[in-house]
Amino acid sequence: MKLEAFAHQINDFENLTAGQKIDYFVYYHTSILGNEGCSAKDIESYFNELKISKYSNIPQYLKNNSKKVKGKTVKFILQKGLYHLERTKKNEIDGLMNVPKIIAPTSSYFPLELFDNTRDYLKTIAKQAASCYDQGLYDACSVMTRKLLEVLIIESFERFKISSKIKNGSSGHFYFLSDLIDHFRAETAWNIGRNAKDSLTSLKKMGDMSAHNRRYSAKKSDVDKLKDDLRIVLEELIQLIDYPNWKK
Repeated sequence: MKLEAFAHQINDFENLTAGQKIDYFVYYHTSILGNEGCSAKDIESYFNELKISKYSNIPQYLKNNSKKVKGKTVKFILQKGLYHLERTKKNEIDGLMNVPKIIAPTSSYFPLELFDNTRDYLKTIAKQAASCYDQGLYDACSVMTRKLLEVLIIESFERFKISSKIKNGSSGHFYFLSDLIDHFRAETAWNIGRNAKDSLTSLKKMGDMSAHNRRYSAKKSDVDKLKDDLRIVLEELIQLIDYPNWKK
């Protein structure tokens, strides 16, 4: 986002004090542009770019507002010679800019730590499934769970270098989940517990209903009754694949 467009989003920006504008410039530099910290020179360049009167002593303003003084709120954190907005101040500006608050997923659906030593894309899918559960989006949760299982089953075959068994010979594409589950359960290269094998079909059905049945709407009770089964399946698949020792 260009600085001019950013300034237009701030209510009554022209009438803010020069010091208040510095707060927003630090936010722009770090949160909008994604830079690792902000210097006094960066702030000065933004005053120049917008052609507005500068704060008389920008370095001193940043320094003064990064010190803990009784009765005064700290605005900035100084790290490695660069300034960052203190968390409370950043959250305040987030609210003024109508930035959606990011809510970290919990382990209420399944233990997220199961995925600690796997792959980043798997962690992303797992967090999405967990977040959907936390927010009461049970159809979305069921669909993301289905996707998670599909990826883990495919990677089980890839881990054992037998992925050709689950691909269509003519197209080279992987089979649909129902066939993946059948091949997974029948595969002799590994030994999976009966509970895990039996649970895969139920978990797939839950995802299918949420994805394809227009009159079906998953409820918390639908998802909860399969939570224990899901935990078992996820743990067995992750242990089977053994991500820390798998060099793709």
